Amino acid sequence: MELVFFYGLAIASLLIGTAAIYMALVEAFPLSWLYYHYFLRKPLNWSIFIGLLVWTGLIFYQSNEMPLWAIAPLLITGFALILTFKMHQEKAFPAVFFPAMAKDPNQLPLDDQMEMAVIDYQGITKCYPLDYVIHHHIINDHFADKIVALTYCAMCRSIIPFDVTAIGPLKVGSFKNANMIVADVRTNTFFQQSTFKSLIGKLHPYELTMIPFQILSWREVKHTIQSPNVVKVSEKDFKDFELPIPGIWKKLVASEATPGLASKNRDKTFPARTHVIGITDSSINDRLVYLKKQVLSEKVVENNEYGFVLIGAGKTVNAFKNSLNTDKLALRLQDKELSDANSNTKWNIRGKYISGDLKADLEPIAISDEYWFSWIKFHEHSKLIRL
Repeated sequence: MELVFFYGLAIASLLIGTAAIYMALVEAFPLSWLYYHYFLRKPLNWSIFIGLLVWTGLIFYQSNEMPLWAIAPLLITGFALILTFKMHQEKAFPAVFFPAMAKDPNQLPLDDQMEMAVIDYQGITKCYPLDYVIHHHIINDHFADKIVALTYCAMCRSIIPFDVTAIGPLKVGSFKNANMIVADVRTNTFFQQSTFKSLIGKLHPYELTMIPFQILSWREVKHTIQSPNVVKVSEKDFKDFELPIPGIWKKLVASEATPGLASKNRDKTFPARTHVIGITDSSINDRLVYLKKQVLSEKVVENNEYGFVLIGAGKTVNAFKNSLNTDKLALRLQDKELSDANSNTKWNIRGKYISGDLKADLEPIAISDEYWFSWIKFHEHSKLIRL
């Protein structure tokens, strides 16, 4: 009977130690289970491991003989305890808190085509290579007296910066429906990254505030920003991205598989990893979405109904309001510069004023460059605009 009990606890410990993975990947498990598992997994498995050790010691004390049959379940429980700490999204993708900026960005190991998230906020501009951000999923940083959390869900490629000054820095909380769940460090409230909304926890209900940002190549950053402020990185920060099981990531992104979101529950209008541009700006009530390849082909896409324009340059898309004060703009893209056909005004690709009559920067709007399966899962009533 003791043998059965020992092995039963060992298996239970193993299930607890790996639950962060299988409960995230199987839709049938309620989100609340993931949430409470986050808090209980460590004390539960410590209790099981210590309890079995004490029980083994008592058996040895009473019989004066080591129960060799207890060694295997003890080893299983010890291994499960290690998994409890190691096999969790928070550990696999450790958030960064207030990283140092490079003194000389030209000395960093950056390639001209490397994509960077450029955040211009509170009069401060900072740049983060996406090949660095993907390993951490969340970069928390100061922008004057504000705190911004740049979040990057690798599975759905949703890159979203939030102003989290009111609640403090974010970390990876879990994973559900093929999208990252973020959590604030102070209260561990869970938020769905793609919708900005809280799911469970002390702050629920609460909605995160997205801020506009841009994705530019390093070449474009150097061309448009004098002495760019870039996070300090090294060669090791650009190692190939991998999941805990080596080699599986490349196979995954080359397939239609969407772990955590069953095929039967996925919209199949387009292949899962079709790149789309979703409009997320709070000034636009409706959810609009474009096929990214069409935007890049057109280069300039105006939406007069909602008052914005998409600019496709190279491999990236950015968006601006198509009016400045009371002036309606007719933007054109030429040689990585924007010009207004109604005036003599020019801006760089970031929307920063260069010359002309309208002496002001363009106003950016928030968009999301992500995969179709993720966008339509969390914005199912979106209006798809074909060009």
